[in-house]
Amino acid sequence: WGGGVRPRPPPPATTDAGDGNAADMCAVEAAVGSLLGVDVSGLGAKPLQLDSFTAARLAGSLNKRFGCGVPPKALLRGVAMAAILNLVQTTEAVAAAAYDWEAEAAVPPELAAGMGGVPFGPAVPLGEADALLLTGATGFLGTHLLASLLAADKGPAVVCVVRAASDAAAAGRVSAALRARGVWSDAARSPKLRCLAGDVTLPGFGLSDGVVAASLASVRLVIHNAAAVNHATAYAGLKEANVGSLVRAIRLAHGLEAANRKPVHVAFVSTAGVCGRRACHDAPAPPRIEMAAVDGANGYVQGKWVAERLIENANAAARSAGAPARYSIFRPGAISGHSVTGDCNIGDSLNRYLVGFRLLGLAPPLPDMRVRVDMSPVDWVAGAIGGIATQEAGGAAPRERCETPCFTLDNGASLPYEDLLTELDVPVAPSYEAWLAELQAALEAEPEAAPHPNPLRGLLGALKAAPPSFGSTGSKAHMAHLAERGHPCPTVTPALLRTYLRRFEEEGALPRAA
Repeated sequence: WGGGVRPRPPPPATTDAGDGNAADMCAVEAAVGSLLGVDVSGLGAKPLQLDSFTAARLAGSLNKRFGCGVPPKALLRGVAMAAILNLVQTTEAVAAAAYDWEAEAAVPPELAAGMGGVPFGPAVPLGEADALLLTGATGFLGTHLLASLLAADKGPAVVCVVRAASDAAAAGRVSAALRARGVWSDAARSPKLRCLAGDVTLPGFGLSDGVVAASLASVRLVIHNAAAVNHATAYAGLKEANVGSLVRAIRLAHGLEAANRKPVHVAFVSTAGVCGRRACHDAPAPPRIEMAAVDGANGYVQGKWVAERLIENANAAARSAGAPARYSIFRPGAISGHSVTGDCNIGDSLNRYLVGFRLLGLAPPLPDMRVRVDMSPVDWVAGAIGGIATQEAGGAAPRERCETPCFTLDNGASLPYEDLLTELDVPVAPSYEAWLAELQAALEAEPEAAPHPNPLRGLLGALKAAPPSFGSTGSKAHMAHLAERGHPCPTVTPALLRTYLRRFEEEGALPRAA
Protein backbone atom coordinates (compact mmCIF):
# COMPACT_ATOMS: atom_id res chain seq x y z
CA TRP A 1 0.00 0.00 0.00
CA GLY A 2 1.06 3.58 -0.73
CA GLY A 3 4.10 3.19 -2.95
CA GLY A 4 3.76 6.48 -4.80
CA VAL A 5 6.96 8.26 -3.81
CA ARG A 6 9.80 9.42 -6.01
CA PRO A 7 12.88 11.47 -5.02
CA ARG A 8 13.03 15.20 -5.54
CA PRO A 9 16.40 16.99 -5.40
CA PRO A 10 16.91 19.34 -2.46
CA PRO A 11 16.68 23.07 -3.17
CA PRO A 12 19.99 24.88 -3.59
CA ALA A 13 21.30 26.58 -0.48
CA THR A 14 21.08 30.37 -0.51
CA THR A 15 23.55 31.15 2.24
CA ASP A 16 26.11 33.90 2.51
CA ALA A 17 27.36 32.60 5.86
CA GLY A 18 30.11 30.49 4.33
CA ASP A 19 30.24 27.08 2.73
CA GLY A 20 27.82 24.31 3.64
CA ASN A 21 26.34 24.77 7.11
CA ALA A 22 29.01 27.13 8.36
CA ALA A 23 26.73 29.53 10.19
CA ASP A 24 27.54 31.56 13.28
CA MET A 25 25.25 32.56 16.13
CA CYS A 26 24.79 36.11 14.85
CA ALA A 27 23.57 34.90 11.47
CA VAL A 28 21.19 32.37 13.00
CA GLU A 29 19.85 34.90 15.53
CA ALA A 30 19.23 37.33 12.68
CA ALA A 31 17.33 34.69 10.69
CA VAL A 32 15.25 33.55 13.67
CA GLY A 33 14.54 37.09 14.84
CA SER A 34 13.51 38.18 11.37
CA LEU A 35 10.93 35.42 11.04
CA LEU A 36 9.60 35.71 14.60
CA GLY A 37 9.62 39.48 14.57
CA VAL A 38 11.49 39.75 17.88
CA ASP A 39 15.05 40.36 19.04
CA VAL A 40 16.43 36.99 20.16
CA SER A 41 20.03 38.09 20.69
CA GLY A 42 19.68 38.34 24.44
CA LEU A 43 17.79 35.11 25.10
CA GLY A 44 20.83 33.08 26.15
CA ALA A 45 19.71 29.68 27.42
CA LYS A 46 16.04 30.70 27.60
CA PRO A 47 14.10 28.43 25.22
CA LEU A 48 11.75 29.61 22.52
CA GLN A 49 8.23 28.22 22.84
CA LEU A 50 6.94 27.63 19.30
CA ASP A 51 3.70 26.11 18.08
CA SER A 52 3.79 23.57 15.26
CA PHE A 53 2.86 26.11 12.56
CA THR A 54 5.62 28.54 13.54
CA ALA A 55 8.13 25.69 13.96
CA ALA A 56 7.40 24.51 10.42
CA ARG A 57 7.86 28.03 9.01
CA LEU A 58 11.06 28.58 10.96
CA ALA A 59 12.54 25.25 9.89
CA GLY A 60 11.74 26.02 6.25
CA SER A 61 13.32 29.47 6.55
CA LEU A 62 16.50 28.14 8.19
CA ASN A 63 16.84 25.31 5.69
CA LYS A 64 16.51 27.68 2.74
CA ARG A 65 18.82 30.28 4.25
CA PHE A 66 21.61 27.94 5.38
CA GLY A 67 21.18 24.85 3.18
CA CYS A 68 20.59 22.60 6.20
CA GLY A 69 17.92 20.05 7.10
CA VAL A 70 16.42 21.16 10.42
CA PRO A 71 13.29 19.05 11.09
CA PRO A 72 10.35 21.16 12.34
CA LYS A 73 9.65 18.81 15.25
CA ALA A 74 13.13 19.55 16.64
CA LEU A 75 11.99 23.14 17.25
CA LEU A 76 8.96 22.20 19.32
CA ARG A 77 8.56 22.05 23.11
CA GLY A 78 11.16 24.68 23.89
CA VAL A 79 14.50 25.07 22.12
CA ALA A 80 17.31 27.50 22.98
CA MET A 81 19.28 29.46 20.40
CA ALA A 82 22.40 27.34 21.01
CA ALA A 83 20.43 24.22 20.13
CA ILE A 84 19.07 25.89 16.97
CA LEU A 85 22.62 26.85 15.95
CA ASN A 86 23.73 23.26 16.50
CA LEU A 87 20.88 21.98 14.32
CA VAL A 88 21.79 24.42 11.55
CA GLN A 89 25.47 23.42 11.68
CA THR A 90 25.00 19.65 11.93
CA THR A 91 21.95 18.70 9.87
CA GLU A 92 22.20 18.03 6.16
CA ALA A 93 19.67 19.02 3.54
CA VAL A 94 17.31 16.13 2.84
CA ALA A 95 15.92 15.50 -0.60
CA ALA A 96 12.22 16.25 -0.49
CA ALA A 97 9.88 13.54 -1.67
CA ALA A 98 7.49 14.03 -4.56
CA TYR A 99 4.42 11.83 -4.22
CA ASP A 100 2.05 10.30 -6.67
CA TRP A 101 -0.99 11.09 -4.53
CA GLU A 102 -3.33 8.76 -6.39
CA ALA A 103 -0.90 5.89 -5.87
CA GLU A 104 -0.74 6.75 -2.19
CA ALA A 105 -4.54 6.39 -2.00
CA ALA A 106 -4.71 2.94 -3.58
CA VAL A 107 -6.63 0.27 -1.67
CA PRO A 108 -4.45 -2.80 -1.02
CA PRO A 109 -5.30 -5.35 -3.75
CA GLU A 110 -6.17 -8.18 -1.37
CA LEU A 111 -8.54 -5.89 0.53
CA ALA A 112 -10.19 -4.56 -2.61
CA ALA A 113 -10.67 -8.10 -3.94
CA GLY A 114 -12.83 -9.12 -0.97
CA MET A 115 -15.15 -6.12 -0.82
CA GLY A 116 -18.21 -8.02 -2.03
CA GLY A 117 -17.86 -11.24 -0.07
CA VAL A 118 -20.69 -10.57 2.38
CA PRO A 119 -24.36 -10.95 1.40
CA PHE A 120 -25.96 -7.54 1.84
CA GLY A 121 -29.64 -7.69 2.70
CA PRO A 122 -31.90 -4.73 3.56
CA ALA A 123 -30.23 -2.27 5.90
CA VAL A 124 -31.58 -2.27 9.45
CA PRO A 125 -31.22 0.73 11.84
CA LEU A 126 -28.72 0.28 14.65
CA GLY A 127 -30.25 -0.54 18.01
CA GLU A 128 -29.30 -1.44 21.56
CA ALA A 129 -28.28 -4.96 20.48
CA ASP A 130 -25.65 -3.51 18.14
CA ALA A 131 -22.32 -1.83 18.89
CA LEU A 132 -19.98 0.67 17.30
CA LEU A 133 -16.23 0.93 17.65
CA LEU A 134 -14.69 4.34 18.33
CA THR A 135 -11.03 5.35 18.06
CA GLY A 136 -9.51 8.57 19.36
CA ALA A 137 -11.92 8.73 22.30
CA THR A 138 -9.58 10.60 24.66
CA GLY A 139 -8.89 13.65 22.50
CA PHE A 140 -10.89 16.88 22.56
CA LEU A 141 -13.32 15.97 19.77
CA GLY A 142 -13.25 12.26 20.63
CA THR A 143 -14.30 12.83 24.24
CA HIS A 144 -17.29 14.93 23.21
CA LEU A 145 -18.12 12.42 20.46
CA LEU A 146 -18.14 9.60 23.01
CA ALA A 147 -20.36 11.63 25.36
CA SER A 148 -22.80 12.27 22.53
CA LEU A 149 -22.93 8.57 21.60
CA LEU A 150 -23.49 7.50 25.21
CA ALA A 151 -26.32 10.01 25.58
CA ALA A 152 -28.22 8.66 22.57
CA ASP A 153 -31.49 7.07 23.64
CA LYS A 154 -31.64 3.37 22.73
CA GLY A 155 -28.45 3.74 20.71
CA PRO A 156 -25.81 1.08 20.15
CA ALA A 157 -23.18 0.16 22.71
CA VAL A 158 -19.78 1.83 22.31
CA VAL A 159 -16.46 0.00 22.26
CA CYS A 160 -13.44 2.32 22.60
CA VAL A 161 -9.99 1.19 21.49
CA VAL A 162 -7.50 3.14 23.62
CA ARG A 163 -3.73 2.99 23.86
CA ALA A 164 -3.10 1.56 27.32
CA ALA A 165 -1.42 -1.36 29.10
CA SER A 166 -4.70 -3.05 30.02
CA ASP A 167 -8.44 -2.77 29.53
CA ALA A 168 -8.74 -1.31 33.03
CA ALA A 169 -6.13 1.32 32.23
CA ALA A 170 -7.97 2.09 28.98
CA ALA A 171 -11.20 2.60 30.92
CA GLY A 172 -9.36 4.85 33.35
CA ARG A 173 -8.05 7.04 30.54
CA VAL A 174 -11.52 7.38 29.01
CA SER A 175 -13.14 8.18 32.36
CA ALA A 176 -10.48 10.79 33.13
CA ALA A 177 -10.97 12.43 29.73
CA LEU A 178 -14.75 12.60 30.17
CA ARG A 179 -14.38 14.15 33.64
CA ALA A 180 -11.74 16.64 32.48
CA ARG A 181 -14.07 17.88 29.74
CA GLY A 182 -17.08 18.04 32.06
CA VAL A 183 -19.11 15.46 30.11
CA TRP A 184 -18.88 12.43 32.41
CA SER A 185 -22.20 10.76 33.15
CA ASP A 186 -23.48 7.54 34.69
CA ALA A 187 -23.59 6.06 31.18
CA ALA A 188 -19.78 5.98 31.28
CA ARG A 189 -19.89 3.18 33.87
CA SER A 190 -22.80 1.29 32.32
CA PRO A 191 -22.55 -1.84 30.17
CA LYS A 192 -23.16 0.44 27.20
CA LEU A 193 -19.45 1.40 27.26
CA ARG A 194 -16.54 -0.99 27.00
CA CYS A 195 -12.89 0.04 26.71
CA LEU A 196 -10.21 -2.16 25.15
CA ALA A 197 -6.46 -1.70 25.30
CA GLY A 198 -5.23 -1.44 21.73
CA ASP A 199 -3.23 0.64 19.28
CA VAL A 200 -4.43 1.92 15.89
CA THR A 201 -0.84 1.82 14.59
CA LEU A 202 -0.80 -1.99 14.87
CA PRO A 203 -2.48 -4.58 12.63
CA GLY A 204 -6.00 -5.27 13.83
CA PHE A 205 -5.56 -2.31 16.20
CA GLY A 206 -3.48 -4.61 18.38
CA LEU A 207 -6.49 -6.72 19.38
CA SER A 208 -6.15 -10.47 19.67
CA ASP A 209 -8.44 -12.82 17.74
CA GLY A 210 -10.05 -13.79 21.04
CA VAL A 211 -10.81 -10.20 21.99
CA VAL A 212 -12.22 -9.48 18.53
CA ALA A 213 -14.49 -12.53 18.67
CA ALA A 214 -15.65 -11.81 22.23
CA SER A 215 -16.02 -8.03 22.14
CA LEU A 216 -16.65 -6.98 18.54
CA ALA A 217 -19.16 -9.53 17.27
CA SER A 218 -22.03 -7.02 17.38
CA VAL A 219 -20.08 -4.10 15.83
CA ARG A 220 -21.79 -2.62 12.77
CA LEU A 221 -20.06 0.76 12.68
CA VAL A 222 -16.46 1.91 13.09
CA ILE A 223 -15.94 5.63 13.71
CA HIS A 224 -12.26 6.20 13.04
CA ASN A 225 -11.48 9.46 14.78
CA ALA A 226 -7.89 8.79 15.92
CA ALA A 227 -5.21 10.86 14.21
CA ALA A 228 -1.77 12.33 14.72
CA VAL A 229 -2.37 16.09 14.57
CA ASN A 230 0.89 17.93 13.94
CA HIS A 231 1.21 20.66 11.35
CA ALA A 232 5.02 20.67 11.67
CA THR A 233 5.51 17.07 10.53
CA ALA A 234 5.85 16.08 6.90
CA TYR A 235 3.46 13.63 5.27
CA ALA A 236 5.99 10.80 5.54
CA GLY A 237 6.02 11.15 9.32
CA LEU A 238 2.22 11.07 9.57
CA LYS A 239 1.41 8.53 6.87
CA GLU A 240 1.29 5.43 9.06
CA ALA A 241 -0.77 7.13 11.77
CA ASN A 242 -3.24 8.97 9.54
CA VAL A 243 -3.50 6.86 6.39
CA GLY A 244 -2.20 3.48 7.47
CA SER A 245 -4.57 3.42 10.44
CA LEU A 246 -7.51 3.96 8.06
CA VAL A 247 -6.40 0.96 6.01
CA ARG A 248 -6.28 -1.04 9.25
CA ALA A 249 -9.77 0.20 10.20
CA ILE A 250 -11.19 -0.93 6.85
CA ARG A 251 -9.36 -4.25 7.13
CA LEU A 252 -10.72 -4.78 10.65
CA ALA A 253 -14.24 -3.96 9.46
CA HIS A 254 -13.85 -6.36 6.54
CA GLY A 255 -12.74 -9.11 8.93
CA LEU A 256 -15.75 -8.48 11.15
CA GLU A 257 -18.04 -8.68 8.12
CA ALA A 258 -16.59 -12.02 7.11
CA ALA A 259 -16.80 -13.43 10.64
CA ASN A 260 -20.25 -12.12 11.59
CA ARG A 261 -21.93 -12.11 8.16
CA LYS A 262 -23.25 -8.56 8.39
CA PRO A 263 -22.00 -5.29 6.86
CA VAL A 264 -19.84 -2.93 8.89
CA HIS A 265 -19.80 0.77 7.99
CA VAL A 266 -16.61 2.82 8.45
CA ALA A 267 -16.96 6.56 9.16
CA PHE A 268 -13.66 8.38 8.72
CA VAL A 269 -13.05 11.70 10.49
CA SER A 270 -11.06 13.94 8.14
CA THR A 271 -10.69 17.74 8.22
CA ALA A 272 -12.31 20.65 6.39
CA GLY A 273 -8.71 21.71 5.73
CA VAL A 274 -8.82 19.53 2.61
CA CYS A 275 -11.22 22.13 1.17
CA GLY A 276 -8.66 24.91 1.55
CA ARG A 277 -10.93 27.37 3.45
CA ARG A 278 -12.52 28.34 0.11
CA ALA A 279 -16.04 29.75 0.11
CA CYS A 280 -18.32 27.80 -2.24
CA HIS A 281 -21.81 29.11 -1.45
CA ASP A 282 -23.40 27.90 -4.67
CA ALA A 283 -21.63 24.54 -4.96
CA PRO A 284 -23.71 21.42 -4.26
CA ALA A 285 -21.05 20.36 -1.74
CA PRO A 286 -17.64 21.67 -0.63
CA PRO A 287 -14.94 20.30 -2.99
CA ARG A 288 -11.48 19.12 -1.99
CA ILE A 289 -8.45 21.05 -3.17
CA GLU A 290 -7.22 19.85 -6.54
CA MET A 291 -4.44 17.29 -6.70
CA ALA A 292 -2.07 19.90 -8.11
CA ALA A 293 -2.43 21.88 -4.87
CA VAL A 294 -1.73 18.96 -2.54
CA ASP A 295 2.06 19.36 -2.80
CA GLY A 296 1.73 22.82 -1.25
CA ALA A 297 -0.36 21.67 1.73
CA ASN A 298 1.09 20.67 5.08
CA GLY A 299 1.67 17.00 5.91
CA TYR A 300 -1.47 16.71 8.03
CA VAL A 301 -3.77 17.96 5.25
CA GLN A 302 -1.92 15.83 2.70
CA GLY A 303 -2.58 12.73 4.79
CA LYS A 304 -6.27 13.53 5.14
CA TRP A 305 -6.53 14.20 1.39
CA VAL A 306 -5.00 10.80 0.66
CA ALA A 307 -7.26 9.09 3.20
CA GLU A 308 -10.39 10.62 1.65
CA ARG A 309 -9.37 9.38 -1.80
CA LEU A 310 -8.70 5.97 -0.27
CA ILE A 311 -12.25 5.94 1.12
CA GLU A 312 -13.60 6.77 -2.33
CA ASN A 313 -11.48 4.05 -3.90
CA ALA A 314 -12.72 1.54 -1.31
CA ASN A 315 -16.32 2.41 -2.16
CA ALA A 316 -15.54 2.03 -5.86
CA ALA A 317 -14.05 -1.41 -5.18
CA ALA A 318 -17.15 -2.38 -3.20
CA ARG A 319 -19.38 -1.18 -6.02
CA SER A 320 -17.39 -3.18 -8.56
CA ALA A 321 -17.94 -6.25 -6.40
CA GLY A 322 -21.70 -5.68 -6.35
CA ALA A 323 -21.85 -4.26 -2.83
CA PRO A 324 -23.15 -0.83 -1.72
CA ALA A 325 -20.90 2.01 -0.61
CA ARG A 326 -20.29 1.56 3.10
CA TYR A 327 -17.55 4.06 3.89
CA SER A 328 -18.19 7.73 4.67
CA ILE A 329 -16.24 10.93 5.33
CA PHE A 330 -16.74 13.60 8.02
CA ARG A 331 -14.80 16.88 7.85
CA PRO A 332 -14.77 18.98 11.04
CA GLY A 333 -13.95 22.64 10.54
CA ALA A 334 -12.47 25.01 13.13
CA ILE A 335 -13.81 23.31 16.25
CA SER A 336 -14.76 25.89 18.86
CA GLY A 337 -15.87 25.41 22.44
CA HIS A 338 -18.92 23.59 23.76
CA SER A 339 -22.01 25.72 23.24
CA VAL A 340 -23.15 25.27 26.86
CA THR A 341 -20.01 24.86 28.97
CA GLY A 342 -17.50 26.64 26.73
CA ASP A 343 -15.04 23.74 27.11
CA CYS A 344 -12.38 24.26 24.45
CA ASN A 345 -8.81 23.72 23.36
CA ILE A 346 -7.46 27.06 24.56
CA GLY A 347 -4.33 26.69 22.44
CA ASP A 348 -6.14 26.34 19.10
CA SER A 349 -5.38 29.13 16.64
CA LEU A 350 -8.97 30.45 16.65
CA ASN A 351 -8.97 30.82 20.44
CA ARG A 352 -5.53 32.41 20.38
CA TYR A 353 -6.78 35.05 17.98
CA LEU A 354 -9.89 35.75 20.05
CA VAL A 355 -7.90 36.04 23.27
CA GLY A 356 -5.07 38.00 21.61
CA PHE A 357 -7.40 40.55 20.04
CA ARG A 358 -9.22 41.06 23.36
CA LEU A 359 -6.00 41.49 25.35
CA LEU A 360 -4.57 43.95 22.82
CA GLY A 361 -7.90 45.75 22.51
CA LEU A 362 -7.39 45.95 18.76
CA ALA A 363 -7.84 43.72 15.72
CA PRO A 364 -6.22 43.86 12.29
CA PRO A 365 -8.12 44.84 9.17
CA LEU A 366 -8.33 42.02 6.63
CA PRO A 367 -8.59 42.24 2.84
CA ASP A 368 -12.08 40.76 3.14
CA MET A 369 -13.77 42.02 6.29
CA ARG A 370 -16.86 39.92 5.46
CA VAL A 371 -15.03 36.58 5.44
CA ARG A 372 -16.74 34.18 7.83
CA VAL A 373 -14.76 33.12 10.89
CA ASP A 374 -15.60 29.44 11.19
CA MET A 375 -16.80 28.55 14.69
CA SER A 376 -18.03 24.98 14.83
CA PRO A 377 -19.07 24.18 18.43
CA VAL A 378 -17.62 20.85 19.46
CA ASP A 379 -20.98 19.51 20.65
CA TRP A 380 -22.52 20.23 17.23
CA VAL A 381 -19.62 18.55 15.40
CA ALA A 382 -19.68 15.54 17.73
CA GLY A 383 -23.44 15.17 17.53
CA ALA A 384 -23.40 15.38 13.73
CA ILE A 385 -20.65 12.78 13.34
CA GLY A 386 -22.25 10.31 15.75
CA GLY A 387 -25.80 10.90 14.57
CA ILE A 388 -25.21 10.86 10.83
CA ALA A 389 -22.70 7.99 10.96
CA THR A 390 -25.27 5.90 12.84
CA GLN A 391 -27.87 6.79 10.20
CA GLU A 392 -25.46 5.78 7.43
CA ALA A 393 -24.67 2.44 9.06
CA GLY A 394 -28.38 1.79 9.55
CA GLY A 395 -29.30 2.58 5.97
CA ALA A 396 -31.42 5.59 6.94
CA ALA A 397 -30.20 7.52 3.89
CA PRO A 398 -30.47 5.51 0.67
CA ARG A 399 -28.23 6.84 -2.06
CA GLU A 400 -26.73 6.03 -5.41
CA ARG A 401 -24.43 3.05 -5.17
CA CYS A 402 -21.49 5.01 -6.60
CA GLU A 403 -21.63 7.89 -4.13
CA THR A 404 -19.28 8.33 -1.18
CA PRO A 405 -21.18 10.06 1.65
CA CYS A 406 -19.22 13.13 2.70
CA PHE A 407 -20.23 15.67 5.35
CA THR A 408 -18.30 18.93 5.75
CA LEU A 409 -18.87 20.23 9.27
CA ASP A 410 -17.53 23.75 9.13
CA ASN A 411 -20.16 26.19 10.28
CA GLY A 412 -21.60 28.17 7.40
CA ALA A 413 -23.72 30.12 9.92
CA SER A 414 -20.61 31.62 11.55
CA LEU A 415 -20.26 35.39 11.77
CA PRO A 416 -18.36 37.51 9.26
CA TYR A 417 -15.08 38.81 10.70
CA GLU A 418 -16.36 42.40 10.89
CA ASP A 419 -19.50 41.37 12.78
CA LEU A 420 -17.55 39.11 15.13
CA LEU A 421 -15.31 41.99 16.18
CA THR A 422 -18.37 44.16 16.77
CA GLU A 423 -19.85 41.52 19.06
CA LEU A 424 -16.53 41.18 20.89
CA ASP A 425 -16.32 44.98 21.24
CA VAL A 426 -12.85 45.02 19.65
CA PRO A 427 -12.06 47.98 17.34
CA VAL A 428 -10.16 47.59 14.07
CA ALA A 429 -6.80 49.26 13.47
CA PRO A 430 -6.56 51.79 10.62
CA SER A 431 -4.09 49.57 8.76
CA TYR A 432 -2.48 46.16 9.11
CA GLU A 433 0.93 47.77 9.59
CA ALA A 434 -0.44 49.93 12.42
CA TRP A 435 -1.93 46.85 14.09
CA LEU A 436 1.36 44.95 13.84
CA ALA A 437 3.20 47.90 15.39
CA GLU A 438 0.70 48.01 18.27
CA LEU A 439 1.03 44.26 18.81
CA GLN A 440 4.82 44.30 18.78
CA ALA A 441 4.93 47.25 21.18
CA ALA A 442 2.54 45.47 23.55
CA LEU A 443 4.59 42.29 23.44
CA GLU A 444 7.83 44.16 24.11
CA ALA A 445 6.22 45.88 27.10
CA GLU A 446 4.70 42.69 28.45
CA PRO A 447 6.46 41.53 31.66
CA GLU A 448 7.98 38.07 31.70
CA ALA A 449 5.55 36.90 34.38
CA ALA A 450 2.47 38.59 32.91
CA PRO A 451 -0.72 37.16 34.47
CA HIS A 452 -2.37 37.02 31.04
CA PRO A 453 0.35 36.71 28.38
CA ASN A 454 -0.82 37.47 24.87
CA PRO A 455 -0.90 34.19 22.91
CA LEU A 456 -0.20 36.04 19.66
CA ARG A 457 3.47 36.21 20.67
CA GLY A 458 4.07 32.74 19.21
CA LEU A 459 2.32 33.76 15.99
CA LEU A 460 4.10 37.06 15.49
CA GLY A 461 6.44 35.75 12.81
CA ALA A 462 3.54 34.29 10.84
CA LEU A 463 1.52 37.49 11.29
CA LYS A 464 4.43 39.55 9.94
CA ALA A 465 4.41 37.36 6.85
CA ALA A 466 0.66 37.43 6.24
CA PRO A 467 -2.62 38.44 7.92
CA PRO A 468 -4.67 35.79 9.75
CA SER A 469 -6.57 33.45 7.46
CA PHE A 470 -10.20 32.63 8.16
CA GLY A 471 -12.95 31.10 6.08
CA SER A 472 -15.87 28.73 5.80
CA THR A 473 -17.03 26.75 2.78
CA GLY A 474 -20.66 27.79 3.36
CA SER A 475 -22.26 25.64 0.66
CA LYS A 476 -25.96 26.47 0.94
CA ALA A 477 -27.04 23.13 -0.52
CA HIS A 478 -24.77 21.19 1.84
CA MET A 479 -25.95 23.19 4.86
CA ALA A 480 -29.54 22.35 3.87
CA HIS A 481 -28.56 18.68 3.62
CA LEU A 482 -27.10 18.74 7.14
CA ALA A 483 -30.32 20.31 8.40
CA GLU A 484 -32.35 17.57 6.69
CA ARG A 485 -30.23 15.01 8.54
CA GLY A 486 -31.07 16.69 11.85
CA HIS A 487 -27.92 18.76 12.36
CA PRO A 488 -28.41 22.34 11.09
CA CYS A 489 -25.46 24.71 11.32
CA PRO A 490 -25.68 26.57 14.67
CA THR A 491 -25.97 30.35 14.74
CA VAL A 492 -23.12 32.15 16.48
CA THR A 493 -25.01 34.37 18.92
CA PRO A 494 -23.84 36.99 21.43
CA ALA A 495 -24.77 34.49 24.17
CA LEU A 496 -22.43 31.88 22.66
CA LEU A 497 -19.58 34.38 22.49
CA ARG A 498 -20.18 35.33 26.13
CA THR A 499 -19.96 31.63 27.03
CA TYR A 500 -16.60 31.42 25.28
CA LEU A 501 -15.26 34.58 26.92
CA ARG A 502 -16.29 33.29 30.36
CA ARG A 503 -14.42 30.08 29.65
CA PHE A 504 -11.31 32.04 28.63
CA GLU A 505 -11.54 33.87 31.96
CA GLU A 506 -11.92 30.60 33.87
CA GLU A 507 -8.85 29.24 32.07
CA GLY A 508 -6.88 32.33 33.08
CA ALA A 509 -6.35 33.44 29.49
CA LEU A 510 -8.33 36.66 30.01
CA PRO A 511 -8.74 38.82 33.12
CA ARG A 512 -12.11 38.38 34.77
CA ALA A 513 -14.65 41.00 33.78
CA ALA A 514 -15.68 43.45 36.47
